[in-house]
Amino acid sequence: MIYIEQISNVPNEILIVGAIYKQPDLIVDCSQYIKSKYDFFDEVTKFFYDNAIVIYETRSQDFNKEIINTYMMEDETRLKNYKQYGSWEIIQTWMKLAEVKNFKNYFEILKKYSLLREYQRNGYNIDKIINHPKFELFTAEDIYRLVRGKVDRINTVILTNNQAEILNTKMVDTINGCLAKPDMGLQMPYPILNNLFRGLKLKSMMCVGMLSNAGKSRFMFKLIAYITLVLKERVLVLLNEMNLDEMRFCLLTTVINNPEFQSLHGIKINKCERDITLGLYKNRDGDYIYRQTNEWGDFTESVEEYRQRLIKESDEYNQVIQIAKWIEDETQGLIFAKDMKASYDDKSLEFEIRKARITQGIKYIFYDTLKSDENNIGEWAALKATTTKLSELTDTLNVFIYGSIQLTDDANDIPADQLTSSQIANAKQLKHVLHTLILAKEIEKRDYKKYVYIKPNSDWGKPATHELDENKRYYIAVVDKNRFGERKRVLFEVDLNLNTWIEVGEVLRK
Repeated sequence: MIYIEQISNVPNEILIVGAIYKQPDLIVDCSQYIKSKYDFFDEVTKFFYDNAIVIYETRSQDFNKEIINTYMMEDETRLKNYKQYGSWEIIQTWMKLAEVKNFKNYFEILKKYSLLREYQRNGYNIDKIINHPKFELFTAEDIYRLVRGKVDRINTVILTNNQAEILNTKMVDTINGCLAKPDMGLQMPYPILNNLFRGLKLKSMMCVGMLSNAGKSRFMFKLIAYITLVLKERVLVLLNEMNLDEMRFCLLTTVINNPEFQSLHGIKINKCERDITLGLYKNRDGDYIYRQTNEWGDFTESVEEYRQRLIKESDEYNQVIQIAKWIEDETQGLIFAKDMKASYDDKSLEFEIRKARITQGIKYIFYDTLKSDENNIGEWAALKATTTKLSELTDTLNVFIYGSIQLTDDANDIPADQLTSSQIANAKQLKHVLHTLILAKEIEKRDYKKYVYIKPNSDWGKPATHELDENKRYYIAVVDKNRFGERKRVLFEVDLNLNTWIEVGEVLRK
């Protein structure tokens, strides 16, 4: 009989750990599948693996001698074991032995042996498997198939680190749990949408679709600003259209002009993004202050001289600077952005989301604009596949993911209140994998007389209807899918120059 001590491959465990210290980002993918309790036989490899996870998640994503040694010295028992097991020198040796490109093979061997150990611990005779002439060629899945039917539960724990639950248990606990913690997500700055969706719920994915150049990125940034500046939650923003400077301008404009933020920073002004990007500010008489030039148009005033003159003559400039400093102070460590234009395939997206969740504890992810991974399959199917992958990650990682999407050009010819998922560019089928879906479009001025709106939270009597103001710009946001409640059409008062989005009520046709 083969003893459990013989069911191990310590050299392979060394290669696994060496590869991780050599390329720590491997932790993003492997930590969800490798659990030292099951997968490592040797106490030394288990020690270095467990501590690599802690260092990556709480200290640094770059490993070197100084970082490792400093971490180990923080705890007396840990430092004692570190020295006993060989310190940095043994890690260096393991790193030299490991080939990162072979990590997939190391992982497969690791799982094969941990699966066999669990089989034997649970009384299954594995002698025939170990002594099989083709044992070295077996994968973990091959071994599972050999004993399938008797050990399904072991396979579930080892290969997926997941266990099935009996659905009809814990019903009373579920009900009472909602007394202590109602099933609500993060509050939105829009009362009607917040009530419909029960907030921005973890383990859910929301998409908001608009026509090209209609403001889908701007709408998204008001949510980002609200989550970070008002609710103080961390967010990850994945970009494949806007660049980081454009993102900063959008965020600044949003915070300057929307009332939710004005009440916090205490400055009530209106300033459009165009003026900020062109460096245009007004004096106290309302006239623009220009940098001085000669008769040929050449600047005769340095940038610093011009800035000092703005400080003296423009209250507007000083207020914008004050708000910008307020944003910097209030969002320290809350907004993380990643430009994905060079690579937005499914694997890269998943890696960035997992890394943000593991290393920064981020639960709210925004992706602008949701595009398909066209490396593998056709465009429409690829977009649905990407959306499916992201939706699955919300449950796996306990996060909320928001994706902005583009509507087809033929949506131009459809009334704003009649948009459906058929107008989603490339893939109307992605609706099926989402939890919530909003489709928004501007109302043509000539159609204003066709609609009325009802303000929320009427205190008494029958809710009154209100006409649309000819001097304002309106969007209708159609809630096309909502797993958490009913669907409505919501009216927004919008100014894209100021990036103000004011939810005014539920819109109805006359």
